[in-house]
Order: sequence, then C-alpha cells, then structure tokens
Amino acid sequence: MKKMIGIAAAALFVVACGAVGVFGTDRLIALFDPGAEEDSGDGERQATRVTVGQPETRELDDSFRTVATILAARSIELRPLTEGRVIEVAVVSGQDVAEGDLITALDARAAEAALTDARATLTEAEASFGRIDELADENVAAEAQLDTSRATFERAEAGVAAAEAALEDRRVVAPFDGVVGIVDLDPGELIDPATIITTLDDLATVEAAFAVPERYYERVEAGQRVELQGAIYADRTFEGDVVVKAPRIDPASRAFDVRVRIDNADRALTEGMFMTATLIFETYEAPTLPEEAIISEGDATYVYVAGEDGTAIRTEVEIGAALEGRSEITEGVDADTPVVMSGYEQLTDGAPIEIAEAGEEASAEEPGNGASDDGETVN
Repeated sequence: MKKMIGIAAAALFVVACGAVGVFGTDRLIALFDPGAEEDSGDGERQATRVTVGQPETRELDDSFRTVATILAARSIELRPLTEGRVIEVAVVSGQDVAEGDLITALDARAAEAALTDARATLTEAEASFGRIDELADENVAAEAQLDTSRATFERAEAGVAAAEAALEDRRVVAPFDGVVGIVDLDPGELIDPATIITTLDDLATVEAAFAVPERYYERVEAGQRVELQGAIYADRTFEGDVVVKAPRIDPASRAFDVRVRIDNADRALTEGMFMTATLIFETYEAPTLPEEAIISEGDATYVYVAGEDGTAIRTEVEIGAALEGRSEITEGVDADTPVVMSGYEQLTDGAPIEIAEAGEEASAEEPGNGASDDGETVN
C-alpha cells in the first residue's frame, strides 16, 4: 500500500512540473529541497555570511543556589515580669535603644513600700544579731539564741533582696542594643506577663537561614562565602560567611540547615526578608559562549565551528554554569575555537560560509525567501 502511495506522489510531481514550466519547476523543487536555491549558477552552494568569535574565558563559581530567610542575630518579644498599670512608655516604634534603656515602667508604689519595710526589718534584725553575738562572746547568751538571731538576720537580708527584685520588675528595660518594633501601649493600661509590649531586634549583624540537600553535606563548612540578592535590592549583592551547619539531616526533607552571618551596619536587611542565596564551593576559570550562539534541538546541544576549508562544522558541546547571558562550555570547543556567533540560522553541517569583517552584519536571509544577487526580489 505504501509503495502505491509513493508511486502516485511521484506521478503527481511530474505532472505538476509539466504544468508550471521550467521556472515553476525550479520553485517546486525548492519546496522539496530548500537548500537547492542556495546553489550558484555553476552548481555550487552559495556561501552564507556569518560572524565568528572565540569563547571568552570567564571566572565562574561552583555553587548551590536556594532561597534564604533573613533572621536578626538576636530577636525577642518584650513582656513584663509582673502585672501592673503602665505609668510610662519611654520609647516609640522603630527607635534604636542601648542595653539597659527603659522601655516601660509600671506603677511601683506598693513595691517601693515593701522594700522600705524589708530594709527596716533588716536593720532591726542586724542590730539584734549584733547584741546577741557580743553576749555570746562573753558567755552570757546561749548558742541556740545566737543561731536564732543569725537566722532572723539572714531572712531579713533575703527579704530586702526580694523586695528590690520586685521593684526592679516594675521596669522593662532593653536586654541588648537593638531596634524597637511596633509599640502599641499607652499609660494607664493594665498589663500582665502575657502582654507583648514590643519586639527588640539586634540588626547590626543578621543571619541568613536556608536548607541544603544532603548530597552537599561534605562540601559545606564554616567560613565558605555566600552571596545574597533580593528583589528589593536588584542592583546590590550582600556577602556573608557560613557560621554553622546543622549536625543532622532532616529525614523528611533529606536536607540540613545552614546559617550565614552578614554584616548589616546600614540596616538594609531585616528580620523575615527573603533572599536568593548562592553558596560558593569554589571559583574557577572556564571558556564561555553567548547563549544565542548555542543551539538546542531536543537532546542535542551544538554550535557551528568555522572550518579551515570555509565550511561550517556542526560540533556537539556540553554546557555547564550560566553567567550573565553566557554559558560555560565544558566539552566540545576550547578557547581557540572559531565559533559562528550569528548567521547560523541557514547553516547545515558542511555548508560553505563567508566570514563577515568587523562591523559587518551576518546574513539575515531566511531559507527560500527569494532574494537575488542584485538585491531585487524574485516573484
């Protein structure tokens, strides 16, 4: 059946050639063989004008890229240690504070009174203990009486310490230098230890947290360089160093956590920000080509090389890392290979080429567009 179809198609082709004449036959043949029109009058294929260049050696990174989350070096929620009525809010949202600066003060009148009472009790106990101690030295007071007096004195000392702590708990202060978060608190409010007064973040340095697949576990170590970029800072790259990797791998994700420390003196990075992190294992040099010079068709990736005999040589290549519109060439060509950079759209393996001089453009002619040698269009 297939044979009969082939015979019928051939017969139809012959009839068509006879119907359209000699010129039409040339056009009809071109439909079946687009390369036929490229032949010159003496039977040779017409050379295609192309531009040629050599791969450029660039510095590349052997790296792993992922998404990271920025964390403050220290970040806490500030809460009161006791219940009370707010009498002072000493900061505003976003304020820089130093360690020990007052954040909020609670009504402390009862605590101050308790401290005064405790100090009076201590004074009394101390005087009593001193008298009995003197009497004991003169063998007038019994040893048991001395022990009771000493215990009373020590309890009084503890009472003063407890009263001082209770008074101190009426003040909420910054435990370290940092930036205060949103403060939504007013004097007169009654708060307790469940109340979040505000947050405090130490942003002088920040950390980037991300997970790395377990296949990289042996390659990650403290001190490795990491580059971070984010959409909010499109033209800026932040750098940091790995400070720790988790000593275990998560059995669910088959990955391990990594932390990177980044200097953040200008406070450009803040808690919760998403960044793209590139973990760099090593830096090396390799030949690269512009991405537009590399042709991909299915599973095949190749370029055209300008042969010494003036023909295009289809050459399979292996590509590696990508860098700013260029691709690393790991196999197929080297730094001295003349590669066709443009004008390859009409090329096939072994096709004749003409290399354009500097400043000239490669051929933009599409196969079968009918352009004649003198620039006129053939209808």
